[in-house]
Amino acid sequence: MRKRAICPGSIGELVQGLWEEREVLVSLPIDRYSEMEVIWKEVGEKEKNTEKNTLWKSEKALQIALREWKMEHLREQIAFRRLREIPAGKGLASSTADIAALLGALARLLGKPLREEEIARIALQVEPTDGVFFSELSIFDHLQGQVRLSLPFPRHLGVVVVELPGERDTLAVDREKLRENWTRHRREVKEAFQLVERGLEERDLSLVGRGATLSGEIIQEVEKEELWERVVSISREIGAVGVNRAHTGKVFGILFDRRVYSPEEMLSRAREALKKEEVKIEVNAIISGGVRVMEL
Repeated sequence: MRKRAICPGSIGELVQGLWEEREVLVSLPIDRYSEMEVIWKEVGEKEKNTEKNTLWKSEKALQIALREWKMEHLREQIAFRRLREIPAGKGLASSTADIAALLGALARLLGKPLREEEIARIALQVEPTDGVFFSELSIFDHLQGQVRLSLPFPRHLGVVVVELPGERDTLAVDREKLRENWTRHRREVKEAFQLVERGLEERDLSLVGRGATLSGEIIQEVEKEELWERVVSISREIGAVGVNRAHTGKVFGILFDRRVYSPEEMLSRAREALKKEEVKIEVNAIISGGVRVMEL
């Protein structure tokens, strides 16, 4: 017996920082997925194609879930494998998507209900997490696991994803340094959140783009990327509304209004403008978050 589930990744964050004295973020889910399969093994059956050694974060989440559900005795009868993956170390929420998809498939296999808040609680016992497993766009306290505010879906927002060389380990991030920077820029951080919130409420993508760009500029002081200023400048030249980024990763998102430019046209413009840079450029759809259990 086996069950599968998928969870989307995120193109970094629309905005991140201190909001009402809490460290929060707004993930931006896109149509890149982690797909996990959980397998029930019969007693004595050898474990095949599992990845508990390489996907140690997912393995840890599985152990936590079984412990909380008082099902630890079933561990040796459960195997898992990843069927689709999101590039790691880029700020695309790959680990969060892996964990969420695994928990979704595991819960269905064992007949357990699974709320989004429970995924958050388990994932946070592994590492700081993203909000991609929430069906609604949210201002999410990614350290305490609480949704502070649900936001409207950015219906017409498009994104060109710019992947930079290299990787960034979430667990290696100096969180105290980030917090000090956000504290120094408390007023600007507040403005960035207000712009994004207002832009989503009023369906004004120019405000969303301004807020995302401001948030990226703030984090640039401590998580410096050489291409940031160039990509921001290019975004203005090609008609985008702004640029967001993985605040602790290696990816930018050129945000645009799909009512003005088609994804294909904006992708072509971005590739032409950045053709001399060593970056990977793709276009992705912005989607609702959440774990989807797949029927086999």
